[in-house]
Amino acid sequence: MSGEGMSVDNEDLLDRELRSLRKGLGVHQVALPRAAGPVLRELSGVRAGDPPGVVRDRVIATVRDLVGRLAPGWRELAGVVFGLDNPGNSGYLNRLAGYGRVAERDVRTIQRRANQVVRLVAELAYAAEVPVIDAGVPWHTKRLAVQVALRGDHVEMFETRRIVSHRPNLVDVEHAVSVGRSAPGDGPVDLAALGIDEIAGGAVLAPRMVSADRVAFRLRPPRPLGVGDEHDFFFRVRAPVMAPYCCCTPQFACDLFTVNVRFEPGHRPPRAWRIDGVLSREVADPVAERPDLLVDSTGEVRAEFTNLRPALSYGIGWA
Repeated sequence: MSGEGMSVDNEDLLDRELRSLRKGLGVHQVALPRAAGPVLRELSGVRAGDPPGVVRDRVIATVRDLVGRLAPGWRELAGVVFGLDNPGNSGYLNRLAGYGRVAERDVRTIQRRANQVVRLVAELAYAAEVPVIDAGVPWHTKRLAVQVALRGDHVEMFETRRIVSHRPNLVDVEHAVSVGRSAPGDGPVDLAALGIDEIAGGAVLAPRMVSADRVAFRLRPPRPLGVGDEHDFFFRVRAPVMAPYCCCTPQFACDLFTVNVRFEPGHRPPRAWRIDGVLSREVADPVAERPDLLVDSTGEVRAEFTNLRPALSYGIGWA
């Protein structure tokens, strides 16, 4: 999202679009795919014909990315303004009132600060960025959003990943997903039982099992990427079973990872917890103490991580 050549007019337009976006449930409003304005859609890489789910994921990921770049003193308020984490499904004014009670400030003060934070986000979107490119690795992940739906006897996982190329003429991106086994004694995952479907952004090629529960494949964009080029992949994985956790264990650096797990009605776990930068072999450790996460009234649990380190695992576990 380089700011070179962008006009102040676009910054003002984005300010207005963000003020509209924060209304109601904010980024989690049902009408988000239609409500997102043209400037925000362009910043998010939304293309004509993208399905509503893709639009939603890309817009939310962009807003999270911008909010994550704010100074710490503004970041929490921005999350409230846009409803990024809103387990109570509160409307805009109720979110501000709740924040004001905690901050011991009146509603008018919080509303004034909310307008200021929206302006800061709009400015960040058009601030010139100089990407830091490590030539020692082929690419890194700028942002990753994973949504998991546990549906009876199968699991669906939707992944939207924006990568940044570190090399000229990057043709393929090597990728892998660990499905996990529901119990330690289970046999290897059957590749034929997995469904890996590309939805947008390229093709899934040469899926293969590289361990008992890890499938690797190549993601090929429509055209080769140059140094600094960004590209989004969106694909779905379907599996008959899943271990009781969902983690990202990056091979290369990952700037932002958001994960959302939805449980079926009547199958909400008694407890869910945050897995934050642990060795992969310790992800399922039943002894380790980890902070609890709220499973909301709809059966969803969410977590967000920034600046993920390669070879460490980040995500959500549940009982």
